[in-house]
Amino acid sequence: MSNLESAKAAIQAELSHAKKGLAFYQSRIDSLEKMIAQLVAVSGATDAPSASLVKAKRGRKPIAGKKTKLTKATKIKRVAKDGASGNELPSTGRDFWPNLILEQPQSASEVLNAAISTLGFTPTKLQAQKLAGRMTFALNALVKANKIQDSGKGRERRFFKA
Repeated sequence: MSNLESAKAAIQAELSHAKKGLAFYQSRIDSLEKMIAQLVAVSGATDAPSASLVKAKRGRKPIAGKKTKLTKATKIKRVAKDGASGNELPSTGRDFWPNLILEQPQSASEVLNAAISTLGFTPTKLQAQKLAGRMTFALNALVKANKIQDSGKGRERRFFKA
């Protein structure tokens, strides 16, 4: 009787394992079908895989629907061509940066996060980079003018009010 019980338990364990495997592969199938549907929606193609997606040609060619990395010169040309850059930030003059510095030492990234939270909107990546550049210049100028103090070097550098 003991052998029958152990055989039954082994078969049930195997069945449970097979059901888990089936559920895993079913979820995998669903996610892959969703990916195909998204690719079809982006490319406007049919359900069949496109030959242009499979066939590779010589040389570097941009993939349809994929953004290419722009160089700084290209960005400058586009801004000049379009007029306004669309990346306007509010003024961060006179009292903006000193008001963000506390008596508690803060890293530059903490000061930047505080600046972003005071903007009232979520900046784009380019706007955040521009804000970081303004911050670096402003913090160095404030330290040099003895309006704030700093300690440490590099990533360990902390800014605080005296």
